[in-house]
Amino acid sequence: MKILISLLLLINFNLALAQQDTIAQSGANTGMKRKAEETATVSPHDKIRYDTTNNLTPVEFKEHRIEEHKQDKDFNYLEEKQQKTWWQEFKEWINQKYQQFLHWLFGDYDAGSIFGFIIKLVPYILLIGVICLIIWLFTRMNPGKNILQQPQTAKVHLDDEEEIIQNADISSLINTAIENGQYRMAVRYYYLQALKELDLKNFIEFEAQKTNNDYISEITNEQLNRLFRKGTRVYNFIWYGDFQVSKEDFLLAEKGFSELNSTIKNTKNE
Repeated sequence: MKILISLLLLINFNLALAQQDTIAQSGANTGMKRKAEETATVSPHDKIRYDTTNNLTPVEFKEHRIEEHKQDKDFNYLEEKQQKTWWQEFKEWINQKYQQFLHWLFGDYDAGSIFGFIIKLVPYILLIGVICLIIWLFTRMNPGKNILQQPQTAKVHLDDEEEIIQNADISSLINTAIENGQYRMAVRYYYLQALKELDLKNFIEFEAQKTNNDYISEITNEQLNRLFRKGTRVYNFIWYGDFQVSKEDFLLAEKGFSELNSTIKNTKNE
């Protein structure tokens, strides 16, 4: 039995060696065949082919045609550096300063994000806001209306001050205003009374369109000019100041106007 098993193992071992030899021989044959094929594709006897075409005409370049092409802008492929205008340089400077301000304010940010898109819109929003502000201020001031319409100041003088000076009993108006505690109105009447007396004695020529400064410049008498100038300051302060006048304030103003009216009556116009 042992002899039989030994014979079987010996037979299997010989078969395995024979199979390995067959595989090795087959691989060697295949490699030799492939090398032979590669050697056959490159032959040192291949000939170099030359162009043997006859009757060829050489190309000639005409000098004047070359010069024409040089002058033609379509054949000018050189990029010329254009000089920037002052407006372009100013815009670039503004943009540079704006970018520096954004970097200082927000630091580094992604220009493609929503936040970066909003930042790009900020200059346009500010520009629209400035334009709207200018339009609003322009409509509020309404310069066209102020230029085209007739001045209302003369109408007020004609309907009020001129009527009082020419036709009203100013002394009676002063007493009535004082009795009713209307001290601002009483000061106004005192001033109109001074204008009336100056006009009657030809120190001034009363006209509704004139200003108080016009009347000051017309008075040549030095003392009278000084008192009228002082009375004009008091009148402007109280009447145009638009605040409540106490009785004490009125008494001080009344004293000055009384002196002014007394001086007008006692001064001759030379």
